[in-house]
Amino acid sequence: MMSFYLTYKEYLKKRYNEPLYSVTVDLDLGCPSQCSFCPTHGSRSAQSMDAKSVEEQIKVGIAFAKKRYNAKRFMLYLQAYTSTFTSLKQQKKTYEKLLKLHDFDAISIGTRPDCLSKGTLLYLQELNKEIDVYIDLGIQTLNDKTLQNINRGHDSKSSIEAIKKLKEYGLSVYAHLIIGFKGESREDWSKTVRELVALKVDGFKIHNLHIVKNTPLHVEHMKEPFDLLDEFEYADELIYLLGLIPKDIPILRIATDTPKKELISPRWGMSKDEFKEYIHDTLEYRFGKSDVDDSFWSERYKDYYYPKSGAIKQARELFIKKSKLKERLESKDVNLLDIGYGFGVNSNEALRLKSRYALHVTALDQDFRIVKPREDINFIGGDIRYTLPRLKEKFDVIFLDPFREDKNQEMVCKDVINHLKRVLKSDGMIVTSTSLASTKKRFEEAGFKAEIINIKDIRGLVLHS
Repeated sequence: MMSFYLTYKEYLKKRYNEPLYSVTVDLDLGCPSQCSFCPTHGSRSAQSMDAKSVEEQIKVGIAFAKKRYNAKRFMLYLQAYTSTFTSLKQQKKTYEKLLKLHDFDAISIGTRPDCLSKGTLLYLQELNKEIDVYIDLGIQTLNDKTLQNINRGHDSKSSIEAIKKLKEYGLSVYAHLIIGFKGESREDWSKTVRELVALKVDGFKIHNLHIVKNTPLHVEHMKEPFDLLDEFEYADELIYLLGLIPKDIPILRIATDTPKKELISPRWGMSKDEFKEYIHDTLEYRFGKSDVDDSFWSERYKDYYYPKSGAIKQARELFIKKSKLKERLESKDVNLLDIGYGFGVNSNEALRLKSRYALHVTALDQDFRIVKPREDINFIGGDIRYTLPRLKEKFDVIFLDPFREDKNQEMVCKDVINHLKRVLKSDGMIVTSTSLASTKKRFEEAGFKAEIINIKDIRGLVLHS
């Protein structure tokens, strides 16, 4: 499986020959100022949420990782709040006590740019000679206006200086960023990432902004709501930012999950693991090498892209003929939406039709590896669940070609069907290359009249509103 960025697991395996699993501990030290987005428990790990003492947190965390991941080696992770927000004497006492509770290979310390005294830096430098020390530094953004708005308590200069000092003391720095703050755009996020790369940070933690219940940001959002990134919008921004990060810098996190009972917004349709899979698939579709050979055999799907009778026959006999496209073009201009554009055979054959009226084609597909757009086709790339809802115009004819429905279920899910109904003209028609009973039923439940088409090995559905 091709990797488009260095995952943390890959990085740890290269450095330690196997992954280190984080055992999170909440020292309950608080912060010098509460950021508007931060929950009262300081983003404490869900696995240790009910554990009271630090000893119990470590015991629970190790047991969980051993049972779920068959973990053998561990990193102590001081995650919640600011783990250096106490006296140097207390830091030494606490860290040394915790490190004696298990044979850890490394320690990761969550902290802020304004909580790194010279004494702390000197101590961590010495500790780094005994055990690998990683500093998980909350940067969030380098936009000073945003830092002020979220009550961060320091400016971007403090972040930059903190990174420089940590590097001077030989400490590894992981920069934690949040994407989606109000008033920020790709320009802001790109500027932050580029600056951090220039500062030679050792890793990135990135996730989208969450509004958590009973936080100051929750109160602000209730008074004056603002848009947050859905999973598809965030994915586009994340993929762009990943392209700015050198491939030798590990990406520790690309998403986060807040317990549903605490999360106000955004409410995604994907879990964190599903989102990770979506990112990998999208990167593969956009930047990977095509897995389709000259016979249209797809190694990914273990199937041919077209029926045995051929792509052109399917285009002419199913999509064009059954949609009555030629007849429609005899009386008016026609808007055609081609979903699952692929190699473009269906659209290309449609554009071969001779008529005094114009055929306007909009095509949707996410697999950039095989798409060869034409100048006379409005091609929109991306997942159908992202691109289709954003279409405003209506169409006379829709070609829907999900290829292998068992692998592309999102193309015929309930939400997509509802959007198809929205963009289809009242006298319009949908022709699809699948005739599965489950798909037919879904369309009928949405109010469509469905007719099954069976032409030798070419099967499909014709759908009317």
